This record gives sequence, C-alpha cells and structure tokens, in this order.
Amino acid sequence: MKTKITLSKYQKYFLGIALVLSSLAVSIRSGEGKPQLIFQNYPILIFSLVVVSSFLVVLYLQINKKKLTNLSLEIKELTEAKPEDSSNLLLELTERQREIYDLIISGKTNKEIMSELFIEQSTLKSHINQIYKKLKIQNRKELKSKLNN
Repeated sequence: MKTKITLSKYQKYFLGIALVLSSLAVSIRSGEGKPQLIFQNYPILIFSLVVVSSFLVVLYLQINKKKLTNLSLEIKELTEAKPEDSSNLLLELTERQREIYDLIISGKTNKEIMSELFIEQSTLKSHINQIYKKLKIQNRKELKSKLNN
C-alpha cells in the first residue's frame, strides 16, 4: 500500500525521466563528418536505458489506469447513491419552517401565509429559501413533486 502511494506521488516524474533516458540512449554526436551514437561502444548500456525508460512509461500508464478506474468507481457510487428520503429531510426543518412547509403544501399563496402567520414578506422568503435548501429543491413545483414520491 505504501509503495502504491509513493509511486502515485512521483508518477509525474516518470515520463520526464523516461524521456531523458531514451534521449541518452539515442544521443548522437558528429565526428569526422558522420553522426555517431555517443554510447555506440556500449550496446548493453543503450539497451538498459531503453528498457528502464520503457518500464517507467508502462509504470506511468498503469498508475494512470488505476487512478481512472478508482475515479470511475467513485463516480458510479455517487450516481447510484440513494437520494435522501424526503421524510428524513423534513426532520431537519425548524418548527416555523415546518409550519410554512405545511401551508405551502396545502396550496396557500405567500400573501395568505404572511397574513396567517403574521410575518413580513422578507421573513417568509427567508424561511422558504431555508426550506428549499434543506430539502435540496429549487421551487414549489419540486416541493410538491417530492411530496408525491
């Protein structure tokens, strides 16, 4: 587990190191009018550099694949998560918010609610916004449709 975390932490360097090693393996110089590999007298070194750089590229790709798999699983879990039961959400409402909620459900207009509860429009709107926020909805239509579900 610790190794996976460490590899993941340094993953961003693997491609750079692989590129440098590959460049070293095929680096050339011009001597006597002909281009030559710098390490042409050391074929084992060239082979080793290519193998190590290839290994780093594969390691980088495997780590990326694992990260993408984990991310897609997280997304899948989030999309499959059950929506919260509206009855549980209703428990979060204060007593006053519950009163206003009940009046909205019964079909009362804002004016009717204000006169029945003796509150100002700004107070009512504040309560309604809190109700919407707690119930995770946007408007009265959603409120009523959530009630029917």
